[in-house]
Amino acid sequence: MPEVLEAFLKPFSEQLGIRYDVPAMTALGLASGLLAGRYKVRPDPRNPTWGEGINLWVAIIAPTGNKKTPVLKALAEPLYELEQAFHEEFEAKRRIWELEREAWKAKKPEERGPEPKEPKPWQVVVEDTTKEALVRALQVNRGLVAVFDELTSLFATWQMVNRVADRAFWLKAYSGGYHREDRMSRETTLLREPALAVVGFVQPGPFRQIVLKALEEGEGADGLLQRFILVQGGLTPWPEERPMIESQVYHAYQVFMKGLWREPQAPPVALTFDPEAQKLWYEWEDEVEREIRNEDLPEAWRGYLGKRLGLTARLAGVLSVLWGEKGVISEDSLLRAISLVEWAETHAKRVWRRARIGDVSTLTRVASKLLERARQGSLPKEITARWLVRQGFAGLETSREASKVLSALEREGWLLRVPNPRTATWALNPRLLTKAQA
Repeated sequence: MPEVLEAFLKPFSEQLGIRYDVPAMTALGLASGLLAGRYKVRPDPRNPTWGEGINLWVAIIAPTGNKKTPVLKALAEPLYELEQAFHEEFEAKRRIWELEREAWKAKKPEERGPEPKEPKPWQVVVEDTTKEALVRALQVNRGLVAVFDELTSLFATWQMVNRVADRAFWLKAYSGGYHREDRMSRETTLLREPALAVVGFVQPGPFRQIVLKALEEGEGADGLLQRFILVQGGLTPWPEERPMIESQVYHAYQVFMKGLWREPQAPPVALTFDPEAQKLWYEWEDEVEREIRNEDLPEAWRGYLGKRLGLTARLAGVLSVLWGEKGVISEDSLLRAISLVEWAETHAKRVWRRARIGDVSTLTRVASKLLERARQGSLPKEITARWLVRQGFAGLETSREASKVLSALEREGWLLRVPNPRTATWALNPRLLTKAQA
């Protein structure tokens, strides 16, 4: 991040006692919304058909009490200040337009000339996320950012059978393209390259169900979730002394963010790589494409990797603009983008794995107890769900619950399945047993 952003975001995260990832990625997502529709990354001069918008989708996964409201309130404030200024400007222009139109109507038809054009309201943030409202807003503004204090409602809407068209439109609003909206009661609306950024928080429990849906075959596996940069929120140890946030530092952040917006009237600015960055891009592309072709990877994860190059280009474009590069993405900006993509993948892997295995706190407690018994020499060679329930580990009360935990520990490599025709049986992985006894 440029210094003007980090100078505020780092002490802000320390002041709240949260991980720096959360405000940093929130700010990056908001910045991408201010730039959305104004820039287009052209990653490969050999392929003029490939263009990536720079609108990002960021989902912060954090339980209640992780300061989501203070984060969104402080970081999105510049956007809402822009909204207020746009509203006041629009109202003033509308009053003038109404007077001009009344004067135009009062003239004889042969004396009127062209009818005064109704002013259009500039907009930055959207909260009404119905497809119809988004189409109207994007027709005027081209790029916007949807800000959510709670993303669960949006995901729930996407999963409704009668909102399939909405889901398809959101996919288009991420990737760009052409959209035609035909209505019986109004004129046809045409959108060219709509660009919508998304920034929001979601709690781990509901998000687990969303991830599980995306891991299935069918509608939930259309790649919508894979477009999100997933960030695991978290509290940091509470320090005895916290840094002061200087008012001028926050003011500089606000000025910088508001300065990113410009009227979306000219065609999008094409961003290309400089020679060093282009060489690095081809190396990165080779690495990514080879990994995608690994047929041993789960299909859903291969789908996630399939978005990796596009996400890299988007991040490189956003960072290039933030760092003040004029239309040419430097090797430094591309390196930063690649590092962010690799960082984001560690978060995504954790989120997806936890979705499969459920509440990891239960697994952690059971695994800890098994290792403790192994050190004491009191762990049986064969572990069953019934035995686990009798021990009372982690409050497990039924064999069904215990079987799920043991199966999850098997997937994580802690346990090995033991052949037993009568009941499901496991044994501690010998490698862990050796470590525990050592």
